Amino acid sequence: MQDTVDKLVKIGLILIFWGGAICSSSAQQTPIYSQFFLNPYIYNPAFAGQNGRSVAFLSYRKQWIGIDGAPETSTLTFHTPTKRNISLGGIIYYDKRSLLKSTSVSLSFTYKALLSESQYISFGLSGGVSMNNIQLDNINDPAILSDPALFDLVDNNLSPNASFGINYHIKGFNLGFSLPSLFRREVVGVEQFATVELDPIKNYILMSSYKFPLGNGSLSLEPHVLYRVTETLPNQWEALTVLHMRDLIWIGGSYRQQYGATALLGMNIKDMFSVGYAYEFANTLVDGLPDGTHEVQLKINLGKPKEFTKRIKVDQAGNRDARFYSDGGMNLFMEAPRAEENNSDAVPIPAEEYDLDTYYHDEMAPGHYVILNKHDSFESAYDYWANIVKRYGHKVSFGYSSRDDSYYLFLFNSEDYLQTEIELEKTRLLELFEDAYSLEID
Repeated sequence: MQDTVDKLVKIGLILIFWGGAICSSSAQQTPIYSQFFLNPYIYNPAFAGQNGRSVAFLSYRKQWIGIDGAPETSTLTFHTPTKRNISLGGIIYYDKRSLLKSTSVSLSFTYKALLSESQYISFGLSGGVSMNNIQLDNINDPAILSDPALFDLVDNNLSPNASFGINYHIKGFNLGFSLPSLFRREVVGVEQFATVELDPIKNYILMSSYKFPLGNGSLSLEPHVLYRVTETLPNQWEALTVLHMRDLIWIGGSYRQQYGATALLGMNIKDMFSVGYAYEFANTLVDGLPDGTHEVQLKINLGKPKEFTKRIKVDQAGNRDARFYSDGGMNLFMEAPRAEENNSDAVPIPAEEYDLDTYYHDEMAPGHYVILNKHDSFESAYDYWANIVKRYGHKVSFGYSSRDDSYYLFLFNSEDYLQTEIELEKTRLLELFEDAYSLEID
């Protein structure tokens, strides 16, 4: 019997140390994920709908392979933009560790306040219910079953949960703050299993990230920094860096304070699926852990990106004289002007016969582009575009990218990288566009 008790105590101490706390009748713990960079919504509801499309995430995390009763976590996440400024989401979370099973379901609402063409602040609020259960089916020892300390640890219960988050975005940089629990809650702390009441304001997560291109845009680097503040444990920071290669494969690594290093690897499959794997090396702070932690995540893109495009009307001089919003579709290309029939000998098109709403996009949608050139201002991009359309009749569009606060003239756009490269080679055959290049916008 003593061996059984010692085993339960050892597992309990490990779970308390790394889980933050085993929750009592009023709440559950904040989970830890190694691949949070793929889905920061898991920590902050303000990130719902960030990529402009409906997405679902399935993740499974198995800690410390070889230890009976070690933590296992499964999560299903979904979020989608519904309007230009509004997104909805939801999370189903299931966690099993030793005798404790926790389940939670929550829904979220996110609002995005546009500050300019390249920056915004989003606010997210989620709410739902949580349930914690002790599973005693496999315990036959009467001494353990009658131990009151076991039942004081967690009561079978149903309780509300809620979280709040805010994120500031500018040109690919994100700075987020979240409160994982808006309710006061009681947890069992490390010191003599004493009950501690947690203050929501004193338990929070700070996140920052910045994704920027390298070279001609086929590579991009994405560093993240995360900082957790918890009353029952020492504060903890985590640094993570990921290298994306042609939007096909990513590799990276991270280091979590007082825990250790993690290796990251993943790939995208035809703009429909993304599969990521993380391996956390066995940490040295707890003796006897035979193996590290495995985490697998599957991302499913549901449908095409939703373009809620802000259109701009201009006068013949290229000045922005009116603005309005409309829910545009995915047709990024203008209709071929009549002048195109005569190619380079095209007859100039009168300004009143083309509508810039068809050709200009205030935020370029994710995808692969054949870029003709880049401009720092709307006026410069407009002048070049008008000259190409009216003089040569080519099917050229242009738009703004908040990633680097620039305007791009593009001749082709697709979600298919290979097709874009084929079109790029065709474009370069034209002397006028021999300096064209491909660019990925995500």
